[in-house]
Amino acid sequence: MVLGKLKDRIERIGRRILERGFAKVLPRDPNALTVSSLIITLPTPYLTWLHHYWAYILTFTLLIIAGAFDMLDGLIARYWGRASRLGAFLDSTLDRYVDFIALIDLWIVSDMNLLSTISLLLAVLGSLMTSYTRARAEALGIKMIGVGLLEREERLILILLILLIFIITGIGAVALYGLVLLALLTNITAIERIITVIRSLSSRNN
Repeated sequence: MVLGKLKDRIERIGRRILERGFAKVLPRDPNALTVSSLIITLPTPYLTWLHHYWAYILTFTLLIIAGAFDMLDGLIARYWGRASRLGAFLDSTLDRYVDFIALIDLWIVSDMNLLSTISLLLAVLGSLMTSYTRARAEALGIKMIGVGLLEREERLILILLILLIFIITGIGAVALYGLVLLALLTNITAIERIITVIRSLSSRNN
């Protein structure tokens, strides 16, 4: 919600950074960054399964890089004038895979008991419904940026924060209750968006 409302400001800051030469060290094809964000997260479930401290650090680092690539692909597309419907489709689609992998990482370090498994399923459901409600709403002409408690950017930041606290403390319950929190917040966000769409469409019909 907060990051969604600050999107324009973040965009301006990112563009200034690109204009100072950073764009030259990145690929001009934004789709390359989009695909790379997924590729670098693929080994993270295996890494967390190893249950070694260095593997947790590497997983955390790869997820941060994936998040950075996800932010940069749109900036690069607009900076070089290469925004496309294909890029928008790839971005929103591959983001769902990255989200799922990140949640699996938390599940693995949470001891994988019944509560964590149920929380994982609910968090995946809430994440998918948050994205789906936005896609359907915007197809109906309803803007959803900034609507909801936990948008995609905040969701990834929260996952990273939970993982970081786990790495520092080594307590599996951190990941467990982190999943419970994600299950709760993602579904609250989806419900918020559903209510917003219902109200918007109802007002149009009156």
